[in-house]
Amino acid sequence: MPSELPDALIAQDWKPVSSNPAIADLDVEHTELAQTWRSFVRHLLPEDTVEWEERPQTPQDVQALVRNLQTWWASRPRRRVFRFASSLCDRFLPTVETHATLLATLPESDTYHGPLFYGVLQSVLKASANYPRVMEGLVTALLNIHSALAPLANPVSTVSVESVAKLYALVFFFLTEFMDWYVRRFTCQLLPSHSQDPYTEFHHLVSCIQRQAKALAGSFNSMELDDDSDSAYSPRVLWEDSQLSQVGRQGTERRIAAQNTITRRLIWEIQQDAEERTRIRETRDQLLVQMINAVSQQLRPVSEQGSGIVCLTTAAPDLVTSSFEWSRGSKRRLARLELQSASKHLQAFFDSDDQIADMPEEVHAEGSVVTSLQKWAKNPRSQALAVGGSQSTATPSPVTLISACYNFFARRAQLPVISHFCSLPAHEMQGITRHQRGLIALTYSLIRQLIDSLPSVVDSDALLDLSAERFRMLDGTMSSWKPALALVDTLLHFLPPLLLLIIDGVDIIHDTSTDTELRDLIRVLLTHTRHQPQSASSGGTGPMFLFKVLFTVAGRPSALVETMSENQLVLSDSSPVDEPTSPDAVLASDLGAVMMNA
Repeated sequence: MPSELPDALIAQDWKPVSSNPAIADLDVEHTELAQTWRSFVRHLLPEDTVEWEERPQTPQDVQALVRNLQTWWASRPRRRVFRFASSLCDRFLPTVETHATLLATLPESDTYHGPLFYGVLQSVLKASANYPRVMEGLVTALLNIHSALAPLANPVSTVSVESVAKLYALVFFFLTEFMDWYVRRFTCQLLPSHSQDPYTEFHHLVSCIQRQAKALAGSFNSMELDDDSDSAYSPRVLWEDSQLSQVGRQGTERRIAAQNTITRRLIWEIQQDAEERTRIRETRDQLLVQMINAVSQQLRPVSEQGSGIVCLTTAAPDLVTSSFEWSRGSKRRLARLELQSASKHLQAFFDSDDQIADMPEEVHAEGSVVTSLQKWAKNPRSQALAVGGSQSTATPSPVTLISACYNFFARRAQLPVISHFCSLPAHEMQGITRHQRGLIALTYSLIRQLIDSLPSVVDSDALLDLSAERFRMLDGTMSSWKPALALVDTLLHFLPPLLLLIIDGVDIIHDTSTDTELRDLIRVLLTHTRHQPQSASSGGTGPMFLFKVLFTVAGRPSALVETMSENQLVLSDSSPVDEPTSPDAVLASDLGAVMMNA
């Protein structure tokens, strides 16, 4: 049953509009915020809603809720993922009183604006608490807004009521926009995604509030504009201006402005995606070096101690640019958001927490393994590398820590990265094995992350079909395995200029019930490492991308070893000479393996 707000929390959904133009904008945004809030809480899951006391809310209620969230995070098994959010909340707690000081200057604040503001703050904070990236972005935005407002709350400040009203009209508009953003992503099951970044989404709104507050405080510097000196008619500026034009508007005028904002945003996103892909293509060598340097500070080489990890490389012939023909006649343009919506049901079959792993302060590996990893990362060609260690009772295993390390620093360097750390579900389910469910979780996780890596708009046609019907076929059973595998293959044709794919623990989900299907999935991934990047100066028409795949496993899962060994293998260890070897030798060995296709 949808949640409802107690009537005592909102004095009135509709606020009478003042005859004073500056205060009128605040009254309009008050009404929009109150109505959006009522709609917002109806979309929330029960665990994401606030347990209200039926009375007007106060700053102390906000602070109590934040402290309760921090206590709850500290009690969770994976509290590390909430560490940054909790530290941001420590800084946020004392800022609430600043708002109390400024709101008190507004007419009827105790009746209207204050209780609404504190109630909405509690709702958005509690709703974001399960999603670390969302929480981090929201609190960062609130902190930056506070840093601009704080000087105005100084007792010696002489800021007028109209100026404060104008500022809070923007603050209320920001909260309204955030709730709309949250609901859209909730509807598409995108909130758990580790690629979400709400602060970037609302950076321009926060900057607008900061500039206006600094101007009122007399500290505005005309040079303190956004970092990007866009022209007045750039897609970005047109989108931002269109969004801000909604402030103070009502009814039909506001709906038209909102629709115009959606159109302007899509135009900007298309341009932004193109520019970002160009930037990554031109700087991918530097990005990889940046990642490698960071990893080298964490992944420490140790003397060879017979840990059971050996380097095994496949020697492949030189490959040329993919001859894949991109022109397929009639095309249909699809927005990425459409595909995220069409695939939202897949989120129920995997845990987004399996896309990241906790990392200790330091990771150790034998020198030969570190060298193989560095060669894999530095190689200017698409490449797959498998690191296999001995069976270990340690949790996480030593090789899992390697994947965790590369995943962490790739994300920190803002490289496009997709990752999954395989696990088995805790409970049995009739008609499907736990290993099959683990394989489906891996595959659906890859599909969702590959969709996130798409441009804002993609071309779908008969051979690269991304229609909603294809996603609806996937039902979490092995009967829909082939359509799922085909979707992975299709999505891999839209790779960005650089993509790291990190998969840990395929040994965990490998048994007789998944052997054939797991081999097929690995083969599809390896196939796409053979479409090599092409330089822009070569005059060709093929796709230009660098696809790096890293597998880490404990033991010697035959599905991975034999599939990667379909090319000749070269065994590399701490000895100075690399020797060719066969898949049988690897499987018969008591050692793990590091395998790479060259």
